[in-house]
Amino acid sequence: MEVAHFTAILIFSFCVSIVFSLTTKETARERLRYGVFVFFSFLVVALALGWIMYPFPK
Repeated sequence: MEVAHFTAILIFSFCVSIVFSLTTKETARERLRYGVFVFFSFLVVALALGWIMYPFPK
């Protein structure tokens, strides 16, 4: 993965996790825990998909 793609994934994951946590949870503690969970979930899934698609030609 290029640095530009990884930076885009980080920014997207951060923004989406903030919106999801603010719209779905009630307390600040729940929002923080859910936001961190969603952020890392997006990163893990994106890296896993990138790793799976790596051997395929461009």
